[in-house]
Amino acid sequence: MMAFDVLFPDVAKNECRTLRPINDPHVPEETFLFREHYCEERDCDCRRALLQIWSTERRRMVATINYGFEPSKRPFDDEPRVFLDPINPQSDLSDGLLELFESMLENDPGYHERLVRHYAMWKAVVDDPSHPDHPKVRNETHDEPSFLSAFPKRQEPVRRAGPKVGPNEPCPCGSGKKFKKCCRP
Repeated sequence: MMAFDVLFPDVAKNECRTLRPINDPHVPEETFLFREHYCEERDCDCRRALLQIWSTERRRMVATINYGFEPSKRPFDDEPRVFLDPINPQSDLSDGLLELFESMLENDPGYHERLVRHYAMWKAVVDDPSHPDHPKVRNETHDEPSFLSAFPKRQEPVRRAGPKVGPNEPCPCGSGKKFKKCCRP
C-alpha cells in the first residue's frame, strides 16, 4: 500500500479528511488527519483503502483502518468491510476512531464516493505502464517475472487426458495387474 498523496499531492491537500471530535467519551478533542493508502499491485481489484489516522497534536499515527468499499463476494469470506488493520500500528484511541470513521461513512455518503474516486484515479496510474506517473509506484523490480503476484490470475483447471482409472481396474500400462498394485501413486 502506498500513500495517495505520492501521486496526487494537490488532490490530497484539497480533499484530505480531517476530524475534530467534540464531547466524544472515547476520543479526545484533537485534530485527526485521515491519510489514504492504496494498493500498488497491477491488475489487483481489491477495492479498498487503508487509512492511517494521524493526530496533529501528538504528531504521530494513532490508528490504521482497513476499509473495503463493498462486501466481499467470495464465499465463506467473513472479513468485515471496516476494521482496525492488524498488521499496522494502533493505539489506545483506535477503537474510538474506528467508531467515528464508521459514523462518518454512515452520515456522509460523499466521503465513500470520494474514496472510490481516489481508488479509481490511483489504479489508472498503477495499471497503465505508459502513464507518466507509473514509475512513481511501479518500477522494473515490481514486474520481475520471477516474482509471484500477490493476486495471481485464475488458471484453468488441469483436465485428465483419459477416463479415471479405479484402483481395482487393470493398470493402463498393460502389465495385467490391478492399478492399485501397479502404477497408482
